[in-house]
Amino acid sequence: MIDLKTVVKKEKQHLFQVNHASIHGRQANAITVMDNEAVRQWAKSGEIVITSSRMMPSEISFAKQLVQKLARQNTCCLMVKPYTSKAASKLPRELIQYADNLGYPLFEIDEDATYMQIMNDVNTLLFQDRRTSKMADLDLDYLLKTNSVSDKDFDFISGLKGVDLYKLEARVIRVSLAQVPKSSERMMIQYSLISQLQTTFSSLAAKQKIVTDFILESTNGATIVLFFKDNQSKKPPYDRRYYHQLLDTVKIPHFSLYEGVAGLHKAKNLHRAFTEAGFGMDVAKTMNWQDRPIFYRDVSLWELVNQLSKIQDSRLYPIEMDQILNNPEIFETVQQFFNHNESITETGKALYTHPNTIRYRLNMIYKQTGLDYRSTNDKFLIYIALIEKLLANQSES
Repeated sequence: MIDLKTVVKKEKQHLFQVNHASIHGRQANAITVMDNEAVRQWAKSGEIVITSSRMMPSEISFAKQLVQKLARQNTCCLMVKPYTSKAASKLPRELIQYADNLGYPLFEIDEDATYMQIMNDVNTLLFQDRRTSKMADLDLDYLLKTNSVSDKDFDFISGLKGVDLYKLEARVIRVSLAQVPKSSERMMIQYSLISQLQTTFSSLAAKQKIVTDFILESTNGATIVLFFKDNQSKKPPYDRRYYHQLLDTVKIPHFSLYEGVAGLHKAKNLHRAFTEAGFGMDVAKTMNWQDRPIFYRDVSLWELVNQLSKIQDSRLYPIEMDQILNNPEIFETVQQFFNHNESITETGKALYTHPNTIRYRLNMIYKQTGLDYRSTNDKFLIYIALIEKLLANQSES
């Protein structure tokens, strides 16, 4: 990713912005040539789009539709090379004003410059950025996986962002595709995912909702590290909005996402944040909770149960509870009971079953284990037994 300002500065002799849309915070991840108007088929988030005025629709209404589609696809900007120096090949004033209303940058390319020159320069900048980003990824990977870091360990990545990241607060998000792509489509899907994530968080940084972000690719998804100043870090329960919006914004056709969200931590505790986000994503996979963020604080009990289950003689509930949960009907009923806030009525609706049948099944637990779903303490033990069962199922699969 490179800042559009860097491109404009590099090409200041050949590139001229014709409207007043802000380029602050706009990031480019590629440059592509527009050779047809079917924007949805080829335009990708974060791309610089370059074309000739011959390719622009002559009808102003169609030209507006084209610019609107490019803006909706979250492309970085549009650069147009007039095919002659005559005024007729320049971008119309009405289109320029329309792009201003959309906040979408438009540029004209000097007649002495070529597509290839602009593209080579942009690709050189992107290549240099990728080498630097790779080094930053290695440093950040170390910070995420070690629980003893110092201010000095942040020096390189802090230098890249121009801010002392060690003094900030951080939150880690883990995102994974719910389905495994075919080998033939995997690179394109991963590219689309990372590009959309980069565009989304660059926008938040431009709006000063975060200080900065890093996005590390993983085998089937990504790890996002966000840094906040104290006045930017939303505290519970007001900190959920952006993580729900993330899944509304990032779309991979025919694919769902799992998302685990850590609590807010001091930057020196990045390892803890990374662990929390990973556990949230594991719970999302276990429960098959797709396209919804799983916050660690909502499932922290699961981690405690997981740790207790590994300790000898740590059983908190009757062994008969494990046996009755082997009954698929009882297991599903208990799972939906807790998924629907212990509501008999809502559990019945979820299972298309009469509430009396739900009560009968839950009473079977009482008869075989002595745990009464109406008792707060017993209900808690039933929930722990369910968690252990779910975690055991996940480890076996």
